[in-house]
Amino acid sequence: MELNLNVAQEKMLELMQKIGQNRYLQAIMRGMMLVLPATIMSSIATLLKVFPVASYQEFLELHNLVQFFDIPINFTNNFLAVIVTFSVSYTLAKSFDIDGFTAGLISMISFFILTPYTLGEMGPLGQAFSIPNQWLGSMGLFTGILVAIISTRIFVAITKKGLIIRMPDSVPEFISKSFSSLIPGIVILSMFTVISATITMNGLGSIHSIIYEIIQAPLTSLGSGIGSVILVSIIAQTLWFFGLHGHAITLGIVAPIWFAMDAAQLAAYSSGAATPNITGFAFFMTYTAGDLLPLAFMLAFIAKSQRFRTLGKLSFAPAIFTIGEPMAYGVPLVMNFALAIPYILLNSVTLGAAYYLTVAGVLPAVAGVATPAGMPIIVSGFMQGSWKIAAFQFISLFVRFAGWYFFFKVADRIAVAEEKTEEEQNQELENAEFATADGDSVK
Repeated sequence: MELNLNVAQEKMLELMQKIGQNRYLQAIMRGMMLVLPATIMSSIATLLKVFPVASYQEFLELHNLVQFFDIPINFTNNFLAVIVTFSVSYTLAKSFDIDGFTAGLISMISFFILTPYTLGEMGPLGQAFSIPNQWLGSMGLFTGILVAIISTRIFVAITKKGLIIRMPDSVPEFISKSFSSLIPGIVILSMFTVISATITMNGLGSIHSIIYEIIQAPLTSLGSGIGSVILVSIIAQTLWFFGLHGHAITLGIVAPIWFAMDAAQLAAYSSGAATPNITGFAFFMTYTAGDLLPLAFMLAFIAKSQRFRTLGKLSFAPAIFTIGEPMAYGVPLVMNFALAIPYILLNSVTLGAAYYLTVAGVLPAVAGVATPAGMPIIVSGFMQGSWKIAAFQFISLFVRFAGWYFFFKVADRIAVAEEKTEEEQNQELENAEFATADGDSVK
């Protein structure tokens, strides 16, 4: 049977679109994007805490200031699972047109119900208790996501079925929302209390440890290898080639794994311990940053095609800030087979080189710092804790330039030929119109 490549491509694109539009993957990705201010704050505090200048570190030690940098770190990066539980639940509930705040609040309380704690002695203000932060950060991230999804789906189901307390329209909205959330809130919190009690009574430890050992640790091991990272890169760029937002689709799948790895990485880096990972979200973004900057340079300063030169001047500044859409749809890179090879594969080359140089000890591991979207290349390298990473980014620009050059010249010749043909056709049309006008005037 002859394989119809067009049909196969269409089926594959449909599948990728369905994955990219999956409600739960979108909720996870958007929920994690919502906590970006917290992760950036943690990253800034970490960089200020460990800034590698001897006189600066002596100043911090002399005035006992290090402890104050730990405050934002503890309540952002080391509190990440709690924050993500709320944000994922919030975005998921909003996708069902349900009140996101109440759903997020119930999910966050459910997370704490499942989290083990220890009781202290009875004091004048009541019995003290403490929650170990082991499960509040990166190690509890998968539990938080699962709790958010389960809790929110139950909340949505009960609300959609109308099993809520409805108040008259004359009652203020905030009071009405409080009463409408009573029944789903009691059901959800009771369910998680029973789950927590059952696990504890049977000596199974906690749901956190179970999920971490069965789900999070194996997925982290699977997703942390350079093979997985390169596969994600190739799939993402291939999807971009076909006109889909490749990063939104692929990173949405691996985001829980890579964000958890980054949180663990940043926690170790801020405490001065050995960093546990090489790859992760920060690794991927750091070593794929500036991927289209060399192409923008060629378009602006080397291209012979007038269209390419104009596009290059317009896209060069955005490319500095890692924005490549003007070239993706302007060159275009989408469905442009002349540029397909470097577009799809060059990121894999830099990722692979960075990984093996890190393994060899030439490059330090990235710190796991969350950088804002649009952070220029080289600056993002310094933010990962070392000038060596920034230097590698700079060198990688020349590697990318070499990788793009041959294919760019081919595309440029094609564009010049197209412009020449178009110009000749326009000239012929003008001559024909002139001849017609001249003939009319003679008559």
